[in-house]
Amino acid sequence: NSMKKINFINIKKSAKEHHENLYHILEKKTYSISHNDLPSFEEHKKFVENNPYRFWKLIKIDNEILGSFYITFENSIGINLIKAEYNLYLEIIKKILIEYKPLKETKSLRSKYFIFNTNPKNNLLIKALKKIGTEHIQNTYAIKN
Repeated sequence: NSMKKINFINIKKSAKEHHENLYHILEKKTYSISHNDLPSFEEHKKFVENNPYRFWKLIKIDNEILGSFYITFENSIGINLIKAEYNLYLEIIKKILIEYKPLKETKSLRSKYFIFNTNPKNNLLIKALKKIGTEHIQNTYAIKN
């Protein structure tokens, strides 16, 4: 049962252990949105130290780091699991929605709702999002040439 006890751990910008945990998640995660090539550890460390997120947490059950999630200042949420698992996604999403509230809407800049980012191939996350009643509102495309 993935409902054991999910803990959200604050990312400490300067904690070497957190840099390593997050890099491990980056190396192992199946689906990516923001990068094609893995950044170097140094590039990654700089990114963590300049944390651009409103909230950024490690996802931990017992003593095991299973992934991370972030919430941006635009009310967008990204969940990164080392091993994609439907029930775990479902429980993490529910816990996020209980513990965090979106920032107030700013017309054409920030939705009044949380928006979830997912790679279109991440069927388990998409299935979990549909299960909790989200609405598919946007497809985003990148020119990568």
